[in-house]
Amino acid sequence: MARERLTPGIEEVNGATSPGHIHRVKRFRNARGRIIGIGVQETYDVLHPRDWKKNPARGEEKNNQQFFKKASEIMDKALNDPKLYDFWQRRFEAQLTVTRGSKPDPFAATLPNGSKKRYKRFDAFVRTIIMQELKFKQKNQQ
Repeated sequence: MARERLTPGIEEVNGATSPGHIHRVKRFRNARGRIIGIGVQETYDVLHPRDWKKNPARGEEKNNQQFFKKASEIMDKALNDPKLYDFWQRRFEAQLTVTRGSKPDPFAATLPNGSKKRYKRFDAFVRTIIMQELKFKQKNQQ
């Protein structure tokens, strides 16, 4: 993934400009649809797609994929329950940088500088926090 700086006349490019080159700019919205953040202009090239039959996931990669799958299943069930949805929505809004007096979630991933990550996408936040909690529980059981 490359970050691009475009000429002043062009603010952003979205979509494919030529075969194998994809451009995007992410927009992050809160529950009411208001934009709370805009990502940087990104470009990525699809040069060598992975052949999963020749090179399947192993070890830590496979373990991470299994955690992600389980967290996604739990998230789907949780977000279909109105009480759990409200719980996650409050927890998400409590960690947003635009919320006054907010703090990062205790289960958020730790960034290289030592601070906790703050999420801008609700579904990514819920899935990641569930995944971190599953990893924490598994580590404490061993």
